[in-house]
Amino acid sequence: MERRTALKNIGLSFGALVLTPTVAGLVQSCQTAETGWMPEYLTAEEATLAEKIAEVILPTTPDIPGATDLNLIQFMDKYLLTVSSAEEREAFRMSLDVFSSLAQKAADKESIEDLSLDDIDQQLDKYLRATDEEKSSRQEAFNAYMTALEEGADAMPPLDGIAHVFLHNFRGLAVFAFKSNVIIGEEVMAYVPVPGQQKGCVSVEEATGGRAYSL
Repeated sequence: MERRTALKNIGLSFGALVLTPTVAGLVQSCQTAETGWMPEYLTAEEATLAEKIAEVILPTTPDIPGATDLNLIQFMDKYLLTVSSAEEREAFRMSLDVFSSLAQKAADKESIEDLSLDDIDQQLDKYLRATDEEKSSRQEAFNAYMTALEEGADAMPPLDGIAHVFLHNFRGLAVFAFKSNVIIGEEVMAYVPVPGQQKGCVSVEEATGGRAYSL
């Protein structure tokens, strides 16, 4: 894909994430860790970084399994390969590369393998846990860049803006995969295999102990 066209695609999200039969099949196929699993779309290095990001966003706790326990990187790799468009895949890869460069520079690390979960967490602090003003500034810089590309003008890619958009899209896909996992659906979320009585005008805390319902 021509570089300029690829850069325009960085603004693409994964669209409306819906648990279609195809996606449900992907979720089911990733329930059990595969011995010697290798990514099909991502490179091994990209998968390593994506897995680290997912684990920081969805860490393992004493009561709830995390991204690594649930093999979310396997789902995300297969989702990119079989569900996402070629443009979305390229956007993901280029954005991941931008984030990788920023994370390595900030942590003074020479490779993705050298990045620790703490290094990744510091970047999430910077982008996902930023102030509203910082988020707005990065989004505006990103929007201005995309407008310039659409108008055929040369513009310097706003690296912070790209990382901001990438991490928000990444988090959306990771959380979608997490909530679609059968372990989370049946053991963590409020799960009612056969809907029963309806109770109107009650709080979520009263109805389910504060847990969202599994679909």
